Amino acid sequence: MSPVNSLLGIEGLVIERVDNRRDIHVWARPRERLACVHCQQTAVRIKATYRRTLKHSRQGNQLVVLHLSVPKYHCPGCQRYFRHRFAGIRPRLQATEAYRLEVFEAHEGGVSQRKLTATHAVSSATVERWYQFFIRQRVSELSGRSCPQVLGIDEHFFSRKQRLCHEPGGSQEP
Repeated sequence: MSPVNSLLGIEGLVIERVDNRRDIHVWARPRERLACVHCQQTAVRIKATYRRTLKHSRQGNQLVVLHLSVPKYHCPGCQRYFRHRFAGIRPRLQATEAYRLEVFEAHEGGVSQRKLTATHAVSSATVERWYQFFIRQRVSELSGRSCPQVLGIDEHFFSRKQRLCHEPGGSQEP
């Protein structure tokens, strides 16, 4: 695996070209064809390709911009069309999940929207939208948890005047 592939962290890509000017631009395409997502037939043909431009991550002070050549497939078995799907890249979004999570964690860590707008090349409304998305996701993950039935006290400090248990008979000796 080349250093650029490990830098991207997205499986199944072939790097065609890398440009390092103000930002790092990486042109890539899928390594192999997918089977049909509807009927699992492997004999699919490429109907067309289109270019997706995504913000992927930051390396130092440079933004990594990913230019993907994404094929649109046609399945002769079920006569349906579908596009190539990549792990970590959601349809119709202009940033990868890794980049969105990076912005969320920075904002949650105390970096202001104004600073993120300057450093990550996104608007403050986008920072807010991504932040709300990940907060809703975390809340939904935690909402299914049950409350504890028993709560234990461990390593609690009591002074000599306070005791955890009173002795029978009412005497409380220090």
